[in-house]
Amino acid sequence: MSTEKIGKLKHKIALIITLAALALSVLALADVIYYYRGVITAQVSPPPISFFQGPNGYAPPYVVATPTSTGFNLVIQITNASYAYYYEVLGLYAYSWCWLYVTNVTATPALISNLWLYIQTPQNQTYCILPVIYQSAPIPLPMSTYQSCTPGYWKTHTTVPPWSSQYPPSETLSSVFTAVNTYCPKLSSYTLLQALSFPSQGPYSKSEYCGKVELLLFQAVAALENSLTMNYPLTPSQVITMVNNAISSNNVTTVTNLQSYLNNLNEECSPGTVYPSISPTSSCVLQPGTTYYISVLVQPITSLQIGQSEKISFYLA
Repeated sequence: MSTEKIGKLKHKIALIITLAALALSVLALADVIYYYRGVITAQVSPPPISFFQGPNGYAPPYVVATPTSTGFNLVIQITNASYAYYYEVLGLYAYSWCWLYVTNVTATPALISNLWLYIQTPQNQTYCILPVIYQSAPIPLPMSTYQSCTPGYWKTHTTVPPWSSQYPPSETLSSVFTAVNTYCPKLSSYTLLQALSFPSQGPYSKSEYCGKVELLLFQAVAALENSLTMNYPLTPSQVITMVNNAISSNNVTTVTNLQSYLNNLNEECSPGTVYPSISPTSSCVLQPGTTYYISVLVQPITSLQIGQSEKISFYLA
């Protein structure tokens, strides 16, 4: 066999070996299994509120307040007096925005005619009053379906109605949420309607504090209109005060927490979650990072007999 033929044969053999190796490598690659890792980190967060013994919460036998992990126990002594007032027997700390009200009241036997919880600030101002018993009967808690509409609804429905005449679409942010004048002045001349485009068209960068305020106002405008025109769990004054306080805090976490809270309330433009239908005077919107004190006002049924007692059980939701 000539040298030339031998060279061609070697070339063919090498080519065949190369092609075979490539084929095997393809097969090998086809058998590769890829693994993708997902990580979920679960952390423990505090409950929305916690109770602690108030400055006047331990004066046996007159009053003994005992906080628990899920609430509190309160033992009080009452007499034939027309009323008894137990001042700051409990403390309350709010970790996040929450709506507090009394529910599921039971009382046996009838000993107390009226009983209220007074939620007070550290400055000794009454923040709100929660009725528990009225005319010897547990406070009824009528249930109704609240309504809310998303910011998207209010953005695409720009007339009065459905907008309220009190705060129409042309109203400026500076006249309602006045804190923007000091902390985010570029927002002052924007209207309520324009605020509903803030997620994409606001004047501030989303990384700035006022960029976070824009996202809050996006939900706040919807909350304000919901409170004015629907059966909404917040009143207009509550919405305005909450938003102004959050902006004035100059704290990103405070602004973001309120934005999330309002987002949860502005669910859909149809009957949604069932909430108690209660007046603003019988509920509290607690602000995060705030300490409150609870005093108890009792009006007993007269006349009382020594040794009588009544146990009142209720939930705060």
